[in-house]
Amino acid sequence: MKANCREAEEILRMFDRKIKKSLKNTNYQEQEDLEQEIKLKIIEKIFTVKFSDPPSFWCFFKLSNINKT
Repeated sequence: MKANCREAEEILRMFDRKIKKSLKNTNYQEQEDLEQEIKLKIIEKIFTVKFSDPPSFWCFFKLSNINKT
């Protein structure tokens, strides 16, 4: 299921604090550009990656046993 615009905005809000904290390691002149690039990459991934529900415990357990043999 692909995300819609509201979900993308919410995800960006969730990452905003981490992005700003990480930008402190960058030159002041480049911070705004880098922030835009990071947000653009996040948005690209949100709309291109197909998200699915994780497997149940037993399904995961069966798959892990198959891979061991």
